[in-house]
Amino acid sequence: MRSFRNLADADLELPDAGCVVVGPNGHGKTSLFEALLYGEIFRSYRGAGDRELVRFGADGFWVQVSVGAVGDSGRSLSPGGSRQVRDVTVGYDARTRAKRVTVDGAEPERLSDAIGIVRGVVLSPTDVRLVAGSPRERRHFLDVLLAITVRGYVGELAKYRRALRHRVRSSAADVETWEHVLAESGAKVARTRQAWAERWAARYAQHCVAMGESGEPELGYVTRVEGGGVHVLREALAGSREKDLARGRTSVGPHRDELRLTLDGRSLRTYGSAGQQRTAALALRLLKAETLRELTGEPATICLDDAFAELDEMRSRRLGLLIELLAGDGAQVIAAVPKESDVPEAIASLPRWRIRSGRVEA
Repeated sequence: MRSFRNLADADLELPDAGCVVVGPNGHGKTSLFEALLYGEIFRSYRGAGDRELVRFGADGFWVQVSVGAVGDSGRSLSPGGSRQVRDVTVGYDARTRAKRVTVDGAEPERLSDAIGIVRGVVLSPTDVRLVAGSPRERRHFLDVLLAITVRGYVGELAKYRRALRHRVRSSAADVETWEHVLAESGAKVARTRQAWAERWAARYAQHCVAMGESGEPELGYVTRVEGGGVHVLREALAGSREKDLARGRTSVGPHRDELRLTLDGRSLRTYGSAGQQRTAALALRLLKAETLRELTGEPATICLDDAFAELDEMRSRRLGLLIELLAGDGAQVIAAVPKESDVPEAIASLPRWRIRSGRVEA
């Protein structure tokens, strides 16, 4: 990596099982994860703009991640888990705002072809926003996960968003054309999200219970357009057309849907305690890891960004057990903690790296 945030330029080779990065807050631990996983969807997983990732005074950044090298133990040496070695490289020029992505030295025909070669899951205290935040946070979680795991999803989502912008800006003669695109792509987006929620709802509940929840956790996809099919969505758009055009926004469609999380039938966003919200957020992150595992047959890299902080003793212990299971299944675990005493027992055997002022020492 070169000129990425506050990190010193470095070429790093991650150990088979992973490592623990120890260093004070503000010295680059989270930035290291950001660089490591930038090649997953070619955006910061924290939502930062590309210009914000450029080191002060630099003209851009460069990151390369090699995935899939297999060591003597049979485990992946790099994030991703694929047994075929692949190089994903991203260069960003802040002067022109141009981004160049290559896979094994060649530019992919479509950027979507390169999405998901790098695969990782970050668990951190800020994940609570997934539950406590707006429905947009949960839709974003779903969209990123499905972009990585479902072929064609990125294209349909892009079509839908383009039509969404044009519908309320177009002339009366063109509105129906854009509504047709919205209905076609929107139905596919909603069906894909719904299918994922149905597939993983039971597993979500199991994770919450395993981390100590005594109530009944539920995950479900809720849409304002019941049925969600093309014709149903088209009729809903037509019915809201006059109001939408007057207000300048579209009021129905998957951009208004919700991944609902409840405990004993009550919304965790509204009524959940901080601990319950944190548990639900961790469960969602673990579902991402399992979705990737199911798709590829290989475990994703698990990044623990002070993940045990702000958890009570019971939740911390039970999360540790889940992390041990993932590591036992071959997952590479990379953890970041402020000091040595913060290293949880579940990953105490991993080798230590140090980071200070952005400089990583293995």
